[in-house]
Amino acid sequence: MSSYVLKLFLLLLFISAKLFATSITVDNYTNNLSLLEHSEVVFDNSSLEFKEILNKKLFKPYNKSHFNSGISNSVWIKFNLKNSSNSTVKKVLVFSSPLIESIELYNGLNSQPILIGLSFKQPQHRTLSYYYDIVLAPQSKMDYYIKIETYYTPLSFAITLEDKNLFLKDDMHKQFVNILLIGMLVALMLYAVVLAFYSKDRSYFYYALYLFFIIYQQFTYVGLTQIYLPFNFIVFDMKLAIFKIGTLMLASALFAMSFLKTKDIPWLHRLYKGVLLLITLEMFIFSLPSFYNIQVIILTGAVFIVFNVFGGIVAYRSGHKEARLFIVGFGTVFVSYSLMIIDGLGLASVIHHFPNLLMWCSVIEALVLSLAFSDRYKLLQEAKEKIDRELLESLKSREKIIKDEVTKKTLLLNQALKSKELLLRELHHRIKNNLQIILSMIRLQSDKINDKYIVEKFVRLENRINAIAKTYNLLLLDDNLEAIDMHEYINALLLDLAKSMCEVDCNIEVKTNISAELPLRESIYIGIIINELVTNAYKYAFDGGGGEIFISFKQKDNRFVLRVRDNGKGFVYNNESKSLGLKLIHALVIQQLRGEIEMITDESTQYTIRFNL
Repeated sequence: MSSYVLKLFLLLLFISAKLFATSITVDNYTNNLSLLEHSEVVFDNSSLEFKEILNKKLFKPYNKSHFNSGISNSVWIKFNLKNSSNSTVKKVLVFSSPLIESIELYNGLNSQPILIGLSFKQPQHRTLSYYYDIVLAPQSKMDYYIKIETYYTPLSFAITLEDKNLFLKDDMHKQFVNILLIGMLVALMLYAVVLAFYSKDRSYFYYALYLFFIIYQQFTYVGLTQIYLPFNFIVFDMKLAIFKIGTLMLASALFAMSFLKTKDIPWLHRLYKGVLLLITLEMFIFSLPSFYNIQVIILTGAVFIVFNVFGGIVAYRSGHKEARLFIVGFGTVFVSYSLMIIDGLGLASVIHHFPNLLMWCSVIEALVLSLAFSDRYKLLQEAKEKIDRELLESLKSREKIIKDEVTKKTLLLNQALKSKELLLRELHHRIKNNLQIILSMIRLQSDKINDKYIVEKFVRLENRINAIAKTYNLLLLDDNLEAIDMHEYINALLLDLAKSMCEVDCNIEVKTNISAELPLRESIYIGIIINELVTNAYKYAFDGGGGEIFISFKQKDNRFVLRVRDNGKGFVYNNESKSLGLKLIHALVIQQLRGEIEMITDESTQYTIRFNL
């Protein structure tokens, strides 16, 4: 019984193999026909020759529309095309992947291939997908054997039989869309570069670098490199598959670290630095011919895209609100990256239906992240405004504290100043009283003296003391203790001198032109000087006749000029016969006021005194 079941199973397996190996009937209306579904394949990792493949009968039926082994570098494909019509059928054999590095096409049992070499080296290759013209004579059929190899990239492709005109038209449309997407990514990259130079923000620079590597990788992935760039560069570029994936991850990690400000989250920052180191080591180790293994870098990419999204979530939950659009933007390409990685590992075949999915997602991501940069600027502005408000409130608080403190200190100072003013007034009052006592004592003493010469000396002494006392009297009457109004002071002094020197009307007129203010000490010196000069004029200038005395005292800033002039007879000045009054004047002007004195004594007398404070 078991022998019968085994034979039945082998019979069904044989019938199934025959069904899958049946000829594929085509005619002039056939288009977009999947050949892999009606083919047989041999996974060849030992570089078998064509005759070995035929002799060993290794072909097995393959019922999928897309081939994706992930780790295999070489595969043989066998299918049979049959033309049952009475007209010649012309079609194109289209290989969907632009990353196929080598194609060998055999016609029938002929051991010499009708097509051999790198697909993108063929002169007719101006399409994203490589194609080969197939011509079937009427009422004929033909076996085709294809050997497809890749070394630097995973083996993933579909083979279709299509109408040439429709294929070329569709390919031109795909090229236009891909170039348009590349152009959009280039524009966004340049925009990021401009922002990097303008804002001095490294996030923009890293994002521009990230977009550059996406453009570079996708330019090859969709087949534009194979069409528009020189053959030698294409061969070199094919060998950089690991490098391109690695640099794309590095740029993405650097951008994430800068944009998410991972330095504020030390443990996350250390993880990112570890990822950078791991990717860099893998790039250099697994790019070496003896260690070449693209699957490792693809697996690393799978872990990295999950980690990058995780990093955005951690940054957002740590308070970096700008991370929200980073999560949305990178989440967009997360889908395309995941599908590409799954495709590269041979776990599924989805991405071949949407070869430019990553570019679409990258454009959307770039637009979202452009909003993220604007959102980041807005958040920074809000943070700045908040800090400004807090600073303003702090300044207002400090200003109030300072104002209260200043008010308090000012009150204390005003109290101290008032106390000082009271003390000064009391001091000046006491000095005035003491001078008045001295004057009273001198007058009492002079009243007892009959000698006219001695009495005159006492009178001059009284006038000198009175000149000093007048200043203190003015200080007590004026609120300003810092300066003496010389107009009021000199006029009061002259009035007392007139009473003292003229017991009866002496017919001497005194005129003044005074506009100056002086501190206490200097005002006393000027009072004594005027007292001496006017007393001398009263006594000696007019010989008992009438006359005029003119006093001018002017101030310009800190420079003072005093003039005392009379229209009397003058006198002959002699240093040796200089009186005590003149000696006192010279001492006060030169030594105390540090000024200068000029005298004119020929026909009348004029004294000009200049000094600075």
